[in-house]
Amino acid sequence: MDKKAKKRVLQMIPYGAYVVGTKTNEGAEHLMFGTWLMQTSFKPPLVAFALSEDSRTLANVRESKSFAVSFLADGMEGVAESLVDGSFKKVKTERTPSGLPVLVGAAGWIDCHVLEISEKGDHRIALAEVVDVASGPGKLMPLDALKWHYGG
Repeated sequence: MDKKAKKRVLQMIPYGAYVVGTKTNEGAEHLMFGTWLMQTSFKPPLVAFALSEDSRTLANVRESKSFAVSFLADGMEGVAESLVDGSFKKVKTERTPSGLPVLVGAAGWIDCHVLEISEKGDHRIALAEVVDVASGPGKLMPLDALKWHYGG
């Protein structure tokens, strides 16, 4: 397989800009910037999110069997950069009714209960049921707006 072509073609898959919110066993909130999210079912509403096998987020998801996803709105580039830089104090959060952290001002969020985790590849796929949702202002910011790439 042509590695350059593979990377170029796989990076054509459109991605949104998301923030995954989890809690540690001690109750501390943890946030992670992510891109690999997709809906997989209407009834029940299911999503799949890919998490790096060595991430703290995946460890939290394995323990709690839950996570929330905030959909970054257009214009939230600064929030994305703060998260990637580890500047969590600059990011304003609130909590879902179940207590998971989500971003203030996001285009929306989903609260998810994990059904299973696929152990294939270098990322783990968390298949989860959407148990709560809220809509916010604006539209989802595409990853392309940040001029970042994750894929290939």
